[in-house]
Amino acid sequence: MVVAVVVAVALFLTAAGAFIAAIPSLVRPEGDAADHSFLYSPIGSGPARWNPCEPIHYVVNLDGTDPSALTDVAEATRRISQATGIRFIYDGLSDEHPIDARDPVQPQRYGTGWAPVLVAWSNERETDIPFRAEDDEDAVAVAQPWFAGGDGTIVTGWIVVNEDYQLPPGFSVPGSRGVTLLHEWGHIMGLDHTNSEAEVMHPSGGFATDLGPGDLAGLHELGIEEGCRTTPAAMD
Repeated sequence: MVVAVVVAVALFLTAAGAFIAAIPSLVRPEGDAADHSFLYSPIGSGPARWNPCEPIHYVVNLDGTDPSALTDVAEATRRISQATGIRFIYDGLSDEHPIDARDPVQPQRYGTGWAPVLVAWSNERETDIPFRAEDDEDAVAVAQPWFAGGDGTIVTGWIVVNEDYQLPPGFSVPGSRGVTLLHEWGHIMGLDHTNSEAEVMHPSGGFATDLGPGDLAGLHELGIEEGCRTTPAAMD
């Protein structure tokens, strides 16, 4: 099987975010719909994306965080769903421990088909996922597309938040737990980083507490209005 793994890393500076929130009129830039890019775009084809006509299933492992994190996960997926028109289905809690080379097909744990997206909390002592401690990295996301016939169809992925960083809950300040999850879900959908600090998809999360104009435009290109795709059959 040929699954291309695209890694996208998000860096969020919580203390700076709190400062920024205190003086938004001085520093918060305006975004632009052109301020977005995609993780992978095959030559002569559109960007790699999910089949928007099927729901995206996901599971959550709360080891390393508190149950309130589920609220932020649900709200982040709601915002992504609203922007793309793609439905998300929460399949419940999972005991899956995140690893860098996650198997996209796990029949013993999840049954036949592609494994659901995993959202988990861990740290560099518990997993081989390459958090870069020198960069104060607090989250990593991997989207896994299947490439066939020139098109890339994302079939699964994972998000891991570094449990060593206790991010403030919700979406009220840049770098909060909810905003971090929103950024990582952007990668799972197929968005890459952008240079605009008005967008959630800025490498640092920018000054944003919600999807900006560029984020929304990019997600629109990855969503339901771009038409259905055929989800490839899961293969070991």
